[in-house]
Amino acid sequence: MAKFRNNVAQQFGIIPAIIAEHLWYLYLNEASGDGTHCHHGRYWCRCSQMNLVSEFPFLTRHMVQGAIAVLKKKDLIRSGCFNEDRFDHTGWYTFTDYGVSIMEAGIPRLSDRVDYEVP
Repeated sequence: MAKFRNNVAQQFGIIPAIIAEHLWYLYLNEASGDGTHCHHGRYWCRCSQMNLVSEFPFLTRHMVQGAIAVLKKKDLIRSGCFNEDRFDHTGWYTFTDYGVSIMEAGIPRLSDRVDYEVP
């Protein structure tokens, strides 16, 4: 099941909204955690594109890459690399101030939240 916020889907597309919602969930978990993923004054979530593809099997890696590119271009998220192993290319993502405001503005009521189940 994929959940997303209508305001994000209307402005940026359904797939970017699905990815943003998942990253937002990870971001909030990091922000409420022990601070180990705090870099440059921001909380970051660590998530590979292949992890997103396995989380959402109806998306391809290319679709995930495109959605992340849209979110970065529209200044909702930023990416970084804080991996200790130089061969680890797992992406790190944080929400910009604009991204936080968009996600918080779209706090869904039950009727605003869309649940999409893939058969």
